[in-house]
Amino acid sequence: MFKLFKDNFKTTHDCIILATPLIIFLSILGWYISYAITSVDNIPKLILAIVTTIVMFSGFLSAWLYMVKKTLSLSRKIFVFDKDRGKALLNLLLSLPKGIGKLFLPTLAATTIYLILFIIIVICAKLIIDNFIGSINLENIDLNSFFVSSKELIAEARELPKEELLTINCWYAIISTGITFVSFITILWIPEIVYCEKRPLKALYNSIIKLITTFPKTLLLFVYIYFLTIVISILNTLLMFNPFAYFFILILYYYFLVYIVVLLFSYYEQNFIN
Repeated sequence: MFKLFKDNFKTTHDCIILATPLIIFLSILGWYISYAITSVDNIPKLILAIVTTIVMFSGFLSAWLYMVKKTLSLSRKIFVFDKDRGKALLNLLLSLPKGIGKLFLPTLAATTIYLILFIIIVICAKLIIDNFIGSINLENIDLNSFFVSSKELIAEARELPKEELLTINCWYAIISTGITFVSFITILWIPEIVYCEKRPLKALYNSIIKLITTFPKTLLLFVYIYFLTIVISILNTLLMFNPFAYFFILILYYYFLVYIVVLLFSYYEQNFIN
């Protein structure tokens, strides 16, 4: 496993072309979400914004993940002439629409199921906290600070009573635990959809079976990915107020996003593809 972790840094370098569509899409998605936050003022517009975001995300994800699969296959080939490699790289970009055709509906279904699971986790967290811990008085919080400034958000949090701070921490702990558990159970779900092109629920069942049969190795893979995610999140938080350092961390963030997906797909190929 440790050899796989190390070797995939080189594989990620060979597949770095994957970062280009990722950066473009996340930028577009960020602009759209910013626009939606300022323009949505009623329930129909909110529903339309959520549906649009889900469809955009699913469309990109289906195309990009298919491109990841093709890029991994291409990275193992040896090209005698540079022009042949150039043609192959061009074909990778042309594979994006093909990925949408093959994987859009399964990816849309998987994205919707993930959203439903997240809503269930939030509802369960609310029931647990309201019944056993307490509630938060949202009237004392300026919710605009959640989207405007981290400094203002921290200042708002410091003014809350200790009981409400405890409640917020419990919210965070329960939701984080639920999301972590779901992430682990479904870690092989997306590769199963991409490589086997099966219906989402059948792919989920098969992925869980594969997780159980390779439990120690898959658990180690998940812990490693989770550790990388935490490190990048901490660096992002600490350096976000320094523009130059934040730009460097942003580049590192995109690199590790590609690395994590390449690592996951490489692991799947190594263990489940003959």
